[in-house]
Amino acid sequence: MPYLIDANNLAGKLKILNNPGFDQELISLAKTYLTPRGKKAILVFDSNDPLGDRYTEDNITVIYTPRDAVYENADDKIIELMENEKKPEDWVVVSDDMRIIDEAQHYDIEVMLAGDFAKKLMPEEEFDDDDEEFSGESAEALNSELLDEWN
Repeated sequence: MPYLIDANNLAGKLKILNNPGFDQELISLAKTYLTPRGKKAILVFDSNDPLGDRYTEDNITVIYTPRDAVYENADDKIIELMENEKKPEDWVVVSDDMRIIDEAQHYDIEVMLAGDFAKKLMPEEEFDDDDEEFSGESAEALNSELLDEWN
């Protein structure tokens, strides 16, 4: 099954999104994981370029979504790819984005959460999936502070 990957979303889960050259880092991680398994993938990145870009390296197709009247972001391109897929049941979409997940379910495309896929790409000791969570008291204090700001 080939993967259709929300690349910026996955890079965020891997905590590399703010690294310079994170896209090349993610491409390398994907190739390292997918190539020995004979799997293919399309990585779709957000881009600031009005023309975008697309190329293929080995088993990975990389798409930098153009910023134009058609595509606001990578999500739009991912949804377009799902809509146009002749055999959607053969694909796995990797994303945590609810809009993409809803569309994938509409087309009967399997969904893998980006955090789950990130665990496959990174050795266990290097992957830290602990998102900071608020305690009940911290959440209440923050909600109270935001409510004061809005009023």
